[in-house]
Amino acid sequence: MENNRQKVDYSGRTVDLLLLKTILDVPTVNHRVSIDADGTPMVVTGIEKMVQRYAIAFINAMGSTMFRNSHGTNIVPMVAAGLVYNMATLETAAAEANLLASTQMMEADAAEENTPDDERLVLSEITNLEFSRSKSRVKIAVKLTSAAGDTYVYIIPVDVGVH
Repeated sequence: MENNRQKVDYSGRTVDLLLLKTILDVPTVNHRVSIDADGTPMVVTGIEKMVQRYAIAFINAMGSTMFRNSHGTNIVPMVAAGLVYNMATLETAAAEANLLASTQMMEADAAEENTPDDERLVLSEITNLEFSRSKSRVKIAVKLTSAAGDTYVYIIPVDVGVH
């Protein structure tokens, strides 16, 4: 099977290891992001790197990263503890997590000063929320926009259970 992806010039750029495999696998704009560290290591840059940075900030529990106590959000621990129990609590928790994750990224990019436009987040919008007690599932779709004008919509994996 031939790979039709364009070659990317990584010279002069920092790169991340690809952890969110589905960023590259599915050419459509709406799909689930999943953690996958198996297989051949790959690097990402551009919008894929921006999406991965946002998703990691969004799903990491606040205070769980050593030496970065203010990194992450509280949404996964809240869902896991049963504190997200209806659509209203999901809306509130998702809005807070989105604000925290996007603020953390924008502050990091401002401190870096030379983050390329296609890796710099300028807008994050929650586009869809699903709460299903019967399926024990919460889904949060977020649309991210880079300073280069690229957009990417995906479903954040917060399938840790609904009590």
